[in-house]
Amino acid sequence: NKTLALNGKIQMDERRSASQVAHIPGRIEQLFVAATGEQIHKGQKLAMIYSPELITAQRELLEAIKFKDISPGLVNAAKNKLRFWKISDATIEQIIANGKVQETFPLYAENSGIVADKKVNVGDHLMQGQPLFELMNLNRLWVVFDAYEEDLANIRLGNTIKFTTPALPEKVFQTRVTYIDPLINPSTRTAAVRTEINNSSRLLKPEMFVKGTLESKGKSTKKAQLTVPKTAVMWTGKRSVVYTKVPDAEIPSYQFREVELGETLGSSYLVISGLKD
Repeated sequence: NKTLALNGKIQMDERRSASQVAHIPGRIEQLFVAATGEQIHKGQKLAMIYSPELITAQRELLEAIKFKDISPGLVNAAKNKLRFWKISDATIEQIIANGKVQETFPLYAENSGIVADKKVNVGDHLMQGQPLFELMNLNRLWVVFDAYEEDLANIRLGNTIKFTTPALPEKVFQTRVTYIDPLINPSTRTAAVRTEINNSSRLLKPEMFVKGTLESKGKSTKKAQLTVPKTAVMWTGKRSVVYTKVPDAEIPSYQFREVELGETLGSSYLVISGLKD
C-alpha cells in the first residue's frame, strides 16, 4: 500500500449557494436582516416592499371584480398579473375580500442559509430580479486537496481520506473522494481532488486549511516487487543510477548500475529493471 500526504482547504459547496432576489420592483420599507453572517430559514420574512406597480395591479383587480359577471376573463388576467410577482393566492383572495389596496408586501426567504453578502439597505429601490442577499448553506462542505500529478495514478473515486485541521488538532475527520479535476494546474503541477463532508455540527468552516492522508492499494502481483530507498538514487540527466556493493571484495568496492524506476512508494522507488534481488 502507498500512503499519500495531501494538503487542502475547506470550501463552500457551490451547489448549495443561492441568490435571494426581489420578484417585484419597489422600495424597501423595512429590512429584517441586519448583517452578513446571519442565519435565515426558508419562509422567513426578510423585508417589506412598497411597489407602485403592485398598487396599480391591485386596483385593476378590484375594478375587474366589479364586472366579473360580465367579463370573468378580466378577473383571471388581473390575478395572473399578481401571481407573476409571486403574490400568493391567499393574499390575492384577502385583497378581494377586504376590497382595499395593500400598500406594502412581505418578501420571504426561498432558501435557508448564511447571508454571505448583503446587497441592500432600507430605502433602496429594487428592480425585478435584483439580488438582495447571497446565501450559502454550510451543512455540507467540500474538502479540496491538491494532488501532484505523479500521485494521481494512485487516487480513485471513492478513496477514503482522513484529515485534520489546525483549528481542531485533536479531531480526525474522514471523507471520500467524489471528484478528481481532469485538468492540471500549470503553475503548481497539481490537480484538485474534491471530497464532501457533513457539517451539521458546524465545526468546519470555509477556508480552513487541512492535512490529509490517503491509503492507496497497489496493484496485485504474483511476485514481490523490488524497491530501493530514494536516497540511494542518483540522477544523471535522464538516467537513474544506483551503486551496488561488490560482494567478497578485499577493498570495499561499488558497481555502477543504471536502473529504470517506477512509481514512488513512500520513501522508496519501485524498480522496474536494472537490479535483481
